[in-house]
Amino acid sequence: MNGFSSTRKCEAITIPMCKNLDYNTTVFPNLLGHTTQSEANPAISQFNPLIKVKCSEDIRLFLCTVYAPVCTVLEKPIQPCRELCLSAKNGCESLMKKFGFQWPDQLDCNKFPVTDLCVGKNSSESSSSKKTTSDVTFGVSTIANEVVLSPKKCPHVMHTTSGSHFSLPLLSGRLPECSLTCDADNQVPMMFDGRIRRILRIWTAAWSVACFVCSLFTLVTFLVDLSRFAYPVRPILYLAFCYLAISLVYMIGVVGEDGFACGTYGSTPTILVTQGGENVGCSALAVVHYFFFMSSCAWWLVLCLAWFLAANLKWGAESIAALSPYFHAMCWGLPAVLSVTVLVTNSVDGDVFTGICSVGNLNPSALVYFFFTPIVVSLALGAVLLICGIWSMIRIRSYIKLQHADVERNISKLEKLMLRIGAFAIMYSLPTAMNAAIMWYQAINMPAWLEGWLHHRCVRLQDREVFGFTYPIDECPADPKVAAPEIIVFLLKYVSQLVVGITCAIWVVSSKTLSSYHKAYLALSTRSPPPPLPNALHHVDQVNMR
Repeated sequence: MNGFSSTRKCEAITIPMCKNLDYNTTVFPNLLGHTTQSEANPAISQFNPLIKVKCSEDIRLFLCTVYAPVCTVLEKPIQPCRELCLSAKNGCESLMKKFGFQWPDQLDCNKFPVTDLCVGKNSSESSSSKKTTSDVTFGVSTIANEVVLSPKKCPHVMHTTSGSHFSLPLLSGRLPECSLTCDADNQVPMMFDGRIRRILRIWTAAWSVACFVCSLFTLVTFLVDLSRFAYPVRPILYLAFCYLAISLVYMIGVVGEDGFACGTYGSTPTILVTQGGENVGCSALAVVHYFFFMSSCAWWLVLCLAWFLAANLKWGAESIAALSPYFHAMCWGLPAVLSVTVLVTNSVDGDVFTGICSVGNLNPSALVYFFFTPIVVSLALGAVLLICGIWSMIRIRSYIKLQHADVERNISKLEKLMLRIGAFAIMYSLPTAMNAAIMWYQAINMPAWLEGWLHHRCVRLQDREVFGFTYPIDECPADPKVAAPEIIVFLLKYVSQLVVGITCAIWVVSSKTLSSYHKAYLALSTRSPPPPLPNALHHVDQVNMR
């Protein structure tokens, strides 16, 4: 862009593409070194297909300011602003790639100024667009009562491919074709810095290993002496199995770093949070996590129902076990249907704090409908059944005390059972209720956190250049002035999702468990050796005869 002569003269624009713009004279040599309009016309004509399909409202103006620059009294032609370049590139680069073309290096947006004297976007066009209902201040349009922002409001490095299922929920509306960067932000604490994220990874890894070990111990204990754990206690076996799978998901996420939760989904090499079904591994982790979490809620409900049938309706273990096919159909079938629904609605996304993929990390609606609501319903129904069962046990205790002679022994057994049931119910309900409360808190505040993060990135000049904002500062999202999330909230969130697996192990810890393992050891160690082969017996007989 050097070497312009001071003897240059303005000339009328004859390039067909650049006629009828806001300026009608140009000057040569242009920014790419073409010395005449006849030399520049073939070069700019190769972009005619982009103009015809209108992939960007600014592509024509941007190309003309490069190939047929505005004529001014200045010694050098005025360059296009970087935001004008980024606006043209964001709209047309994905289309070019579909036909095997790359954005030309000579039109690299980093070559153009940000704040210097330059040609920006058409101010009259922007001001008129603000008056329409389809692009008001933030570029909003109302579709089915949902505020949807214009994809142009997404910074260039966060912009994903056109037509993707990616989006970010903001207070001002949903920002389509956009995803959050995975790199830790050390300046705006809305999404935690690198140090806090490492603490979250280590914390989650420790609890997932503890949950895995305790769940595995519970499963082995049940299998060693399965007849000992008949209904109504049998659902604890399946609860332990569910939390074994959940802990495995967290362990895989920690080991995989950001390989599942993040990826490159835009035109830049920036690592973005995975959304929808773009990553098969991410979707698989999310489905396993969601399926077994919903199954655990269903088995908790079955556990409370079995206790209710045994305590209130005086059902025996065999009668309750006869319903087990229906229990399994509900506890495995319903979560399977919900998991398919989650995939179909593209409610899967990455969790940058743990490295796993789950449901609703960047989608508050999915978090409320698919996670919060089922948890609250299962807790409420289970609590009603549990309270009815415990109340019935209290009545039985009063009856035994009045009618039976060996009162102390019977009452002691019943009180011990009531204490164990109550303790297990509390150790399950408290962390699960805490998990539901944190999910509600996250769903309510996530749009404000994202809007605050985007506001700070948009108003900082150095960040505007790094992230590639294409609209002026006065159109940046408003600062919601919301407090940053506390790390203790997310620490409790991941603990509450794993501690129930440890609770299941507490249920089986007793002297009877030691006895069961001792019997199993004796059964394995005292197996009779296999009988000798017939040939060996014949040989022994011959030796004795001799």
